[in-house]
Amino acid sequence: MSIRICGGIYRSRKLACPSKGVRPTSDRVKEAVFSTLGADMDGWEVLDLFSGSGSLGIEAISRCAKKVTFVDKSRKCIKTVEENLNSLGAKDKASIIHLDARAFVHKCKDKFDLIFMDPPYNKGLATQMAPIVCRLLAGDGILVIEHSPREEIDPPKAEIWKKSIYGDTCVTYIKKEVESQ
Repeated sequence: MSIRICGGIYRSRKLACPSKGVRPTSDRVKEAVFSTLGADMDGWEVLDLFSGSGSLGIEAISRCAKKVTFVDKSRKCIKTVEENLNSLGAKDKASIIHLDARAFVHKCKDKFDLIFMDPPYNKGLATQMAPIVCRLLAGDGILVIEHSPREEIDPPKAEIWKKSIYGDTCVTYIKKEVESQ
């Protein structure tokens, strides 16, 4: 199975995708997400949790993100992300971490301008992890969660900026609340 990059410098390039255990983000959803976020991500630090093939993070690299950190616990997915980055000559813009997303989030001290989180559907991971992942957002950062429409996400100390449903996929955009001085 292959997927494509929707925009930016690598537009229309094909990416590999593991044949089992991954639900790739459809082109329709990916195009809508990046249309909402805007085309220029110049200088952004991005985190791609549950990265799978890496298509969301690689899309951000294609749109000039400064660096993308890919996190997945599957060796097959990590190998696919590495192959995709190598095929584009973009490995220097990436950090690839083979670790469970929950373990990574609990120990991470970095801040990100944009975080993609696309956990397996209907396991409660999106709801459980959203409040913890929000703490990794830079001041005006955005958390984009791809999840089942049956799962409600309402993290404390965060604002749902936008929510869109595309068939069996819901995309929730969250901004961290600015703390008062």
